[in-house]
Amino acid sequence: MIRVYVHVALFVADGRSPFDEFITADVAAFIRTVVAYKGLRCVHVCVLPDHVHLLLEVPIRCDVYSALDTLRYWLQDYMERHTSQPPFDWQDRLWVVSKSPCDLPAVEKYFRRQTDYHVGRDIQQEWEDMMDLEEIGEGEMVKW
Repeated sequence: MIRVYVHVALFVADGRSPFDEFITADVAAFIRTVVAYKGLRCVHVCVLPDHVHLLLEVPIRCDVYSALDTLRYWLQDYMERHTSQPPFDWQDRLWVVSKSPCDLPAVEKYFRRQTDYHVGRDIQQEWEDMMDLEEIGEGEMVKW
């Protein structure tokens, strides 16, 4: 059986940080529910104040971008209905990189270290570091 995995990062726009530490467990549960509804399996989710990392197992015949578009829309709605956080928008850029099954432990370790990683680093620095790690040049990116 072929298994396809992707590392996804969704970034909040305008420097907002809507996901405070008091709601991260609820947000993670909501994300897992939406992802399952859209036919994907959430292997791991990491919610930070201004962005979310996901490790997803994707069925062969699944439209990942449609699922992520739905997730972004529904998560904004969820936050408006269930928290006192002000409304927010997502950045136009979206990180989606396929991963080999042998990469999964390293990705999960990367997720576990996110809080420490972001001491003194913003999401722009993380974007650049992820690009370097994956050896992706700006010209190789696909626009969504």
